[in-house]
Amino acid sequence: MSSTAGEPRGSLALVLLSSPPRVAAIDEVPVPSLKGRRPRRLTAEERKSLTHGDFWIPEEERGIYKRALEALNAANVPYVVAGAYAIYEHTGIYRKTKDLDLFFEPAAVLPAAHALRDAGFVMRLEDPHWLAKAVHGEYFVDIIYAMGNGVAVIDEGWVANSRQGILAATPVRIAPAEELIWHRLFIGERHRHDMSDVVHLMLCLGDTLDWERLVMRVGEHWPLLLSQVLMFNYVYPGYRSNIPAWVPERLLERARAEIGRDQENLDLTRGPLISQFSFMIDVREWGFLDPRAELVRAARNRPEMRAISQADVWHERSDDRSDHPDDVAPADAPATSSSTS
Repeated sequence: MSSTAGEPRGSLALVLLSSPPRVAAIDEVPVPSLKGRRPRRLTAEERKSLTHGDFWIPEEERGIYKRALEALNAANVPYVVAGAYAIYEHTGIYRKTKDLDLFFEPAAVLPAAHALRDAGFVMRLEDPHWLAKAVHGEYFVDIIYAMGNGVAVIDEGWVANSRQGILAATPVRIAPAEELIWHRLFIGERHRHDMSDVVHLMLCLGDTLDWERLVMRVGEHWPLLLSQVLMFNYVYPGYRSNIPAWVPERLLERARAEIGRDQENLDLTRGPLISQFSFMIDVREWGFLDPRAELVRAARNRPEMRAISQADVWHERSDDRSDHPDDVAPADAPATSSSTS
């Protein structure tokens, strides 16, 4: 049985693409455990990670998102929907969430913030180099305009390669799968790991992805993509052909060229680029150099990030946190000027 764009092959399509009628929200019913098939209650943290095919947003939450999306659309602010809703659009898999992730180019952040503020949201600047929030009661919209590790900013490619969608009865643009994979390669915290999103995207869209663009996006961080390609082969051994053969061949060729060859800088660890907390000991106690800290400092000095930080649209801001992990540097590291070089 051949697959069409965006559909998994074979009988798996019947499982992933079926839409059983909703009976109750996921937190209203006991979820069966694999052990003994006895029902048990999931913790709040487990519910956040539980994946299923039942897409449903509570009415109050849907109303908040609709207000935000309509305000942005009315102001003609370009953005794409990412996060759990984008994963659902691409794969049919949904997990419980109480926020909406919207990605913007940095130049669109202040117009978006003004539009959302005028719509009644409390605007909070979380991290000047990548994240703000529009808060309404217990719900919030994440305004994301760069990667938290400072590796890249959201650029025009996110919008140019997006697709149409509907969320909360409002027309939106859905973030492209290739960029979602690229972004998720760097999310490897113990409390937040996006490997399953990556391999699910490869399963449902692998043979339709623009792999050339994805490999180009990943650039020098190609070992992260290779690790996920190998993980996909392990998780779905019957679907290895979803990934064009040239992709692992090219990445493995690069890997073979580096076997047994140490890089010149023995004091560097890229660990904080994927998990700032798990590798904090490397930086704070073992003396490794932290590329994340340098990338974040450079990002904060970009003119567009300075403009975002200095704008008066924010009701609240939390950019003076000296204990934030991104501000941590080795004790013997040279001081970094706050001015733009």
